[in-house]
Amino acid sequence: MSRIPVFITGKNNTLTNDQLQAMTLNVAIGTGTPATTPVDYALSKDYSIDEVINFELSDLIREQFFHDFTIYDISGYSASPTGEVLYVVPTGDWRYSDNGTAPETAIWANSTTYRFFAYDGWLDDTGNVGGYTGVPFYVSRDRFVLANQYGVLACANAFTKIEIVWNNGDSDIFYQTASSFAPPTNTGTTQTNIVYAGVYPQNLQDNPHLDGTIKPSNHDTGDYYDVIFLDSINNVRATERFTLTCEPKYTPYQLSFVNRFGMMDYLTFFKRSDERGNFTQESYQKSIYNDAFTDPSTSIGKYTSYNINSRNSYTLNTGFVGQDHDRVIEDILMSESVCLLLDGEWVAVVPERGSVEYQKHVNQKLINYTMTFNKGFDQRNLLR
Repeated sequence: MSRIPVFITGKNNTLTNDQLQAMTLNVAIGTGTPATTPVDYALSKDYSIDEVINFELSDLIREQFFHDFTIYDISGYSASPTGEVLYVVPTGDWRYSDNGTAPETAIWANSTTYRFFAYDGWLDDTGNVGGYTGVPFYVSRDRFVLANQYGVLACANAFTKIEIVWNNGDSDIFYQTASSFAPPTNTGTTQTNIVYAGVYPQNLQDNPHLDGTIKPSNHDTGDYYDVIFLDSINNVRATERFTLTCEPKYTPYQLSFVNRFGMMDYLTFFKRSDERGNFTQESYQKSIYNDAFTDPSTSIGKYTSYNINSRNSYTLNTGFVGQDHDRVIEDILMSESVCLLLDGEWVAVVPERGSVEYQKHVNQKLINYTMTFNKGFDQRNLLR
């Protein structure tokens, strides 16, 4: 999780006269199959503190992440988009003296010892992402969704199949093709390490390989279905529930964000929404006289504006949700990549941050979160 410190540490301080005199670190960061080349960063230190040398890599790693929000409407499975997961391969050497012996230089690791996959995520204050069971790369909660809504679930590629089970008992295996229910093979690359499953209602509806009984068009508002991840001997690895929700009065907004795991996730705001224009300008005073004998024109103002622009904002309400949405709200406010689906296109927005009260049924009875998002672009496009 690269949104917290990532250290490579050299240490030689077990015996009284041990010394660590210098250390080099070559870092290869990329996508696909982990490799030692090309080297993105060549680092070195020729001093140690208490015979310990630290290199911190998180800022270097985070420069290369890329999040593709457009895969939300897939049917079946999709491998993780290129750039969403990165490999990091550190190699190098060090110069040290063991308990006062003559200094020597040696390679401190081969290319497979310390390599790892990196995600654009963060660890909470307990030192872990919380609730992780080895498959879901999202905070689990009851999801309230529209029948025509697209979306995907991010999963570690550590399951064998998915079963869709409706509340009336209708069920079927989630098929990728007419003959295969298996997710993409995990070949040890960055793209196959994480898998996205198109299990939101419209994704299921569009999937031609699924039995008609589990398609949302054959179910009613208020019905729900469980997405159950199974291993090779049908043990349940994780379950996520989707409830079909209708909103007859307001226009729902779908939000996508990069969650604490570094993967895409979604939340739908069902209730009242307000869009505001926030206008800015610069101004100056100009002379409005043509010459000393001409009366000024009242159609030309002395005070003139320029660089006029607006940055729209959206104030949205979730509608009534479960108490389990507290960590989802935290994910959104902690996320550095957030988009709203506007006219069929994902548009970057920035949440207004500050204090938030995580609501509980015992206090609020009915839980609703109100959040404001500022568009990531000005209405008048001044991109250069």
